[in-house]
Amino acid sequence: MPVRMLDPRGFRRMPWKNGGGETIEMLAHPEGADLASFDWRISMARVAGDGAFSRFDGIDRTLSVLEGGRLVLDFGTSQMTLDPRTAPFPFDGDASVTGFVPDGPILDLNVMTRRGRYSHHVLRITDGQTATAGPPRIIAFAHKGEAGLDQDGTRIAIPEGHAVLVADGGLARLTAAPAGIAYLIEINAAGAA
Repeated sequence: MPVRMLDPRGFRRMPWKNGGGETIEMLAHPEGADLASFDWRISMARVAGDGAFSRFDGIDRTLSVLEGGRLVLDFGTSQMTLDPRTAPFPFDGDASVTGFVPDGPILDLNVMTRRGRYSHHVLRITDGQTATAGPPRIIAFAHKGEAGLDQDGTRIAIPEGHAVLVADGGLARLTAAPAGIAYLIEINAAGAA
């Protein structure tokens, strides 16, 4: 199985699309793509104050709060409140969204795919739980504690803060550490099951 360990020291820091903060890009495809040309992208951002979210036309997004308190997403006609215990929340990148952080700064995980080319699914795994994802592309992220990734009889230990990309492999199982938190992200080409 082609596996690539993603060390946080290699994550790329860049301004938000709207210039309102900084994003930490874990991985993007194609490699080196900018915010206008990626097909899929996984990043983290610290949201320190209230304000408009960057708009990404033609992009599907899933947001998870990693650290901090509440993040209130205001879509104009509806609101969604996320916190570190909330399941990953998918929404349309074309939407006009204002974020509010009533409890102070938060750190989020953002997964984005270009509609019509790729799709994605994000699972949050906690407290020793295990989840399974399939090919063609899997990203496993150990947010709190070490996580373990098993595939084809091989086990990979993922240190806290690191991620692993599995490309063109079979089914993989991700297990979070006891009292740990990990994320399992599937990226699929458009039309793939």
